[in-house]
Amino acid sequence: MTMQDDDDRRAANKQLVLAMWHDVIDGRNIEAAAKYIAPDYIQHSPGVGQGLAALIAFLRTEFPDAQPLEPGTYPLTRFEFVIAEGDLVQLMFRRTLPAGKDLTAVDVWWYDTYRVRDGKIVEHWDSAHA
Repeated sequence: MTMQDDDDRRAANKQLVLAMWHDVIDGRNIEAAAKYIAPDYIQHSPGVGQGLAALIAFLRTEFPDAQPLEPGTYPLTRFEFVIAEGDLVQLMFRRTLPAGKDLTAVDVWWYDTYRVRDGKIVEHWDSAHA
């Protein structure tokens, strides 16, 4: 494999992960997850089961009345960094979360890391991993 092949593979992996995030998460198109994610997907987030079916079930609880939004009609998550190395793609962005008893908002860095194999997302870690 040449350096150009590696660059092309990393670029394709980035595009896959970004497309999944923007379509499934931002666009609430939960059923589209199967287009991007392997059936035997490995999940490292606590409270989310293993496999694509478990992920879809989790997303349905996170977005209970979600209907797919029309592309171009909703804001896309703004990632500060999209980093690819080997078969891994990491998305990094800021989230505002309530903190403390007075619920003062605080900005935190959040990351999601995905492993890509054969054009599908096969594994996931995030800031809440155990």
